[in-house]
Amino acid sequence: MGRAVHIVAAALAVTCLLAVVPTAHAGMEEGVKAYREGDYAKALEEFLPLAAGGDATVQNQVAAMYYTGQGAPQDFAKAAEWFKRSAAAGNPDGQYCLGKLFYYGQGVPQNFVDAAKLLTEAGLAGKGGAQYLLATLYLYGKGVSKNTVKAYFWSVLAVAAPDLPAEDKSGATSLRDQIEAMLTPRQVESIQTMARNWSPRKKKVG
Repeated sequence: MGRAVHIVAAALAVTCLLAVVPTAHAGMEEGVKAYREGDYAKALEEFLPLAAGGDATVQNQVAAMYYTGQGAPQDFAKAAEWFKRSAAAGNPDGQYCLGKLFYYGQGVPQNFVDAAKLLTEAGLAGKGGAQYLLATLYLYGKGVSKNTVKAYFWSVLAVAAPDLPAEDKSGATSLRDQIEAMLTPRQVESIQTMARNWSPRKKKVG
């Protein structure tokens, strides 16, 4: 997968660092204020109890801060632990980011099988970045059985996804076109129709 893989890996912090929105939780407003002012140590101090209490969005934020070294020394393993908590709660962002860590072997041993499982969950929820990585896994048969049809399907969804990270757009489009050239016109038409009729899986309530 070459140099592009490393470029995407370096962008993990950008795609997984979520915008923190103030809520009614005690400490959240203080954490948000500190983060926006660049006092990352204070922000992390405020966010950690909320993350430990099970707030999946804040768990992702804490994970991304450890990943980038904001407020604490850079620690990929701690980032992975917090993304694991979020992913275990069914949070698509946590699933995507943890899947990406398994994909590249950052903070966890590289494991394409685990990456595929997590990215599938996030991809089904509509995460464009996860769909892009899934397309590569199916194309090269890493962690899943090689399947060009599935690779194309996921690549088509990824390119159309409104949240596909900007740094992935060119790569996803090139991958889609590369796979499309391997298929028959009939296959392409059928898969494109399926993709147009596809909708993200709704999050379970309760």
